Amino acid sequence: MRPTSALSLLITAALLMAGEAAAQARIFCCDDVKGRKVCADFVPPECANRAYEERDGQGRLAKKYDAPLTAEQQARRAAEQARADEEKRKAMEAQRRSAALLSNYANEKEIDAARDRALAAIEKNRQQAQAKLDQANMVKKKLEKEQAQYKNKPLPPETKAALRTNESELLAQQTAIEAQNKEMAETRARFEEEKQQYLNLTGKNAEAASPDKGVAEPVVKK
Repeated sequence: MRPTSALSLLITAALLMAGEAAAQARIFCCDDVKGRKVCADFVPPECANRAYEERDGQGRLAKKYDAPLTAEQQARRAAEQARADEEKRKAMEAQRRSAALLSNYANEKEIDAARDRALAAIEKNRQQAQAKLDQANMVKKKLEKEQAQYKNKPLPPETKAALRTNESELLAQQTAIEAQNKEMAETRARFEEEKQQYLNLTGKNAEAASPDKGVAEPVVKK
């Protein structure tokens, strides 16, 4: 009985090993350029740059592999990913701004006060630039009178230099005033946008839009 038992064990072990080897075997298949199914225990050359399947030794599907993307497909996917990343960035920025608004302000009046402080600082700089512009215009009139005295004569070098300096000063201060006017407009718009966003976040815009429940309807006399 013992030899028979040993033989049975050997056969059983061999069968188990064969089954395990069959289970571990891999077959790769794809459709070639003519639509014919091509399979091998390695990725066939016909499957290069094509979608293919990997199956186990019992024919069960183990994994699918997509065909490599073309240059056009890669560019399209990169563009789609860039758009998705930009939308995600904008969403995160909006969340950050919303959190900052709720953290920085207790009510809309504080937003108005912050706006007024910012505008006051810009206005101070604008007034300083305006004062310099007024002074430069006074110098310009003086130089023009001096220049008129040399109507038929060449201007002295120092007068020419003063005229160039004055022209540069006028341009600089005019540019500064224009920039500060633009900054004031942008500041007003930014704070107005933040105020509306704050009212939306706190639900106060909805409250303002809803009718007052305590107001009685007017009585119409017949």
